[in-house]
Amino acid sequence: MAENKDSADKTEKPTAKRLRDARKKGDIAKSRELTSTVAILGWLIIIWLMTPTIFRRIEALFSLVFDSLDRPFRETIGNISVAALDVTLALLLPMMFGAALLALLTEFIQVGPIVAPSRVKPDVARLNPAEGVKRMFSQENVVEVLKSLVKTLALVGILIAVLWSEVGSFVKLTTAPPAALGKAYSHSTLILGAWVIFVFFFISVLDSIYQRFAYTKRLKMSRRDIRREHKEEEGDPYIKGRRRQLHQEWATRNLVEAVRSSNVVVTNPTHVAVAILYTPGETLVPVVAAKGEEHVAKIIREAAEEAGIPIMQNIDLARGLYDRTEIDDFVPVEFFEAVAELLRWADSIKKAKAEGLSALPEPPAPGT
Repeated sequence: MAENKDSADKTEKPTAKRLRDARKKGDIAKSRELTSTVAILGWLIIIWLMTPTIFRRIEALFSLVFDSLDRPFRETIGNISVAALDVTLALLLPMMFGAALLALLTEFIQVGPIVAPSRVKPDVARLNPAEGVKRMFSQENVVEVLKSLVKTLALVGILIAVLWSEVGSFVKLTTAPPAALGKAYSHSTLILGAWVIFVFFFISVLDSIYQRFAYTKRLKMSRRDIRREHKEEEGDPYIKGRRRQLHQEWATRNLVEAVRSSNVVVTNPTHVAVAILYTPGETLVPVVAAKGEEHVAKIIREAAEEAGIPIMQNIDLARGLYDRTEIDDFVPVEFFEAVAELLRWADSIKKAKAEGLSALPEPPAPGT
């Protein structure tokens, strides 16, 4: 009951990941009817192309047999056996190899390159009699039985129709020369093969459509399955959110520490903030310790206020440093003069606070 309910919930098309996973397991949509039909077609074409060779080799074999009739059996049996084996291999190997090659090519065109070791891996579950009976009466096997029945009836019908249409020609063979016998059989075989290929190709097209439909239906997913898959691919939303939060906290903590160790902060006045660090003897030239805009700029200003770092408003300088530099970059040469003046003002602020003066130095006039 639960299984039927779960199957009824599977109303969504399979996702790309589900299709990839199924392909890795060797579960693919393909028509075996199309493969066998192409193999039969290739076999018939090879026979048609080899017809002169077939007659020539068989004629030579019969000639050898007839020429050996007046000789002792023990002397001729070896030569005849070798000749018979040679003719059999020469005629059958090209047919078998050509048909197999066409079948492999058809399989490759249908499914493309695929390696699925799990398909040949021993599975104890396949030895379960209950599962075997269940597979025996599955929809897939029922469809295969119906296809075999249709193909058998089609073959019988084609054979009867061809024989009925050629019965007049066969009756006349009793008074015809021996060469007419081979032509009559070749003509009948060609007609029979053409009808078989036509009917089998029609069945193969229908089977290809059905196999793709059944494959998609078998891999359908419920919305719960899609959510679970998305969670497995993307990760738990809570864990992702928590990870993002921790990353932001870590970045903010590093930002605050960088601001607290800086000498001065220049703002734009609220949209942009840049913290500048300069330690004589350690840094050759001033360095951009931190920078940011909007929310990050607010964090920089608040951290500077808490740490007592001087903050000066200079729109052009703040915007220029923000646009032209990255964190830990040296201040560009064109901003040296403005930054030097800013650092002197920051030092004077710190000295005034250290001496307990109430009147603090005025900031320098904005300029670059």
